Amino acid sequence: MPPGGGQQPAEAVTKVKIHFKAVGNAPIMRKKTFMINGKEKFRALEVFLRNELGVPPQERLFLYCDSAFAPSPDEPLLDLHQCFASRGELIVNYSLTGAYG
Repeated sequence: MPPGGGQQPAEAVTKVKIHFKAVGNAPIMRKKTFMINGKEKFRALEVFLRNELGVPPQERLFLYCDSAFAPSPDEPLLDLHQCFASRGELIVNYSLTGAYG
């Protein structure tokens, strides 16, 4: 039996720093940087932004990683952060119209 009464330590939650940047005519957020669970999928950012900005589901919302590409909605944030973070932040650009290609 392990020390501590047989309880296994809780798995640590790895948070990643996300910095949102508006592109084009997208509304600008007051707070732009958030710490989000790294196990969340990229699609969670769209849900989060829709709530923060008040964008209804019938309107398009485009998300880009570091002004370069649109990741798969199933991509874990921790993986994106490890590969594409700049100065400890994953830059996510958002727009109401297609902006990069």
